[in-house]
Amino acid sequence: MVNLTACRYFLEVVRLGSIRLAADRLHVSPSAISRQLAKLEREFDGQLVERRANGVELTEAGKVAAEHFAAIFDQVDLVKGEISDLLKLKAGSVSIATVEGISDPFLSEQIQAFRQKFPAIDFRVRIRGRERVLEALEQHLCQVGFVYDHFTHPMIEIVGQWQQPLLALAPPLHPLADGRRLHLGDLVEAACVLPDDSFGIHHLINRAFRKIAARPKPIMVADQLHFLIRHAVRTTSIVYVPLQAALREVEAGELVPLNLDCKDFDHRFIYAIVRRDQRRSPACEAFINALVSNFPKSEKLDARILKRLRGAQA
Repeated sequence: MVNLTACRYFLEVVRLGSIRLAADRLHVSPSAISRQLAKLEREFDGQLVERRANGVELTEAGKVAAEHFAAIFDQVDLVKGEISDLLKLKAGSVSIATVEGISDPFLSEQIQAFRQKFPAIDFRVRIRGRERVLEALEQHLCQVGFVYDHFTHPMIEIVGQWQQPLLALAPPLHPLADGRRLHLGDLVEAACVLPDDSFGIHHLINRAFRKIAARPKPIMVADQLHFLIRHAVRTTSIVYVPLQAALREVEAGELVPLNLDCKDFDHRFIYAIVRRDQRRSPACEAFINALVSNFPKSEKLDARILKRLRGAQA
């Protein structure tokens, strides 16, 4: 019989690409990880990983094993979850992969509210770029994901959506933040900060600018929205993010939405997504239902905030 501990150690090595990092995460010694990997390789009579100076790489046999072991642990989580359902969610876990835009404050607040009702439910949240969120669902690394922009995927379905237009935000002292009606061409020469190409925002902005035969002029490109937002405040630059990503700065008056007319930015949604063939634990189902039921309310609140802010600029 395959040892589940060995499988768990193997999957952690796969996820982190390193025996040492997996040992640190699991609070065991690297030699303990190596012993368990060796047991698995004897059990399956084949090499699962190739050890290299900068980490490990899966063999073809290792890729097959990783996919099946992940599915096994999905089933283990499902059994735990179904038992917890009988116990009225007195135990269980929810694993999430999300883009950064709604991670704070919305997602953090939703998790806090859920745990106030079900304090024994624990959460694991991975904050990733859009493609990495999709990969996390494909590879059974999470039960639910959140991404921007519509897509079709044979393995993934949408269970909720929330309209979140992409905004051009700038500090109140920015010369374009006086409430005048703007078109994208008015922003071509303006200094801005952009997320890197792991974000859907990056590609959306570049597509919109290409339509007017122009390119944005970023003074900074980074892979974290919070860093970009703070840098825009510090340098009086434009940052392109949804309202939820910069809600604190907007409410504090550090950033205001430019009165930009850009249809490409308006029709944009955050989607709650799940893997079609993955049976989710009762804790996960309860959390998805609670969170998605708040999408319409949050969408209306966003619209009221933007209307108020633009009214104040007029």
